[in-house]
Amino acid sequence: MKEYLYHGSPYKYDILIPSQAFDIGFEAGCQLAVYATSNRNMALCFALGCVADSEKEVERTMMPEYGDKMLFKNGHPNYGGKGYLYKLDKSKFTHAMGTQWVCYEEIIPEEIIEIQVNDYLDLCVVI
Repeated sequence: MKEYLYHGSPYKYDILIPSQAFDIGFEAGCQLAVYATSNRNMALCFALGCVADSEKEVERTMMPEYGDKMLFKNGHPNYGGKGYLYKLDKSKFTHAMGTQWVCYEEIIPEEIIEIQVNDYLDLCVVI
């Protein structure tokens, strides 16, 4: 049976292309790669987008102590918008750490699921 991973984005793409990630907490989160996770809710958090606050600041984080929630310190989810959950072939990925996996080449999603951001606001905390 084929296994899948998930990638979330506020943007719709036919092909996911590796990009440089920046994770201040973990070196494994700073690779030039397509990131995916085995945790569907974690991917959905990234599909919610991030809109800057009035000072044009954006800061959001996911840490194990928050559970399956995105914490927005500056900015907020894209209220009323759409997001996209990508279902990806796990065999194309290498394990990075925890539930994070990386692919170092372009990947075509097996499925793209459009979501309504407001249906998943329970997955975020705005402070």
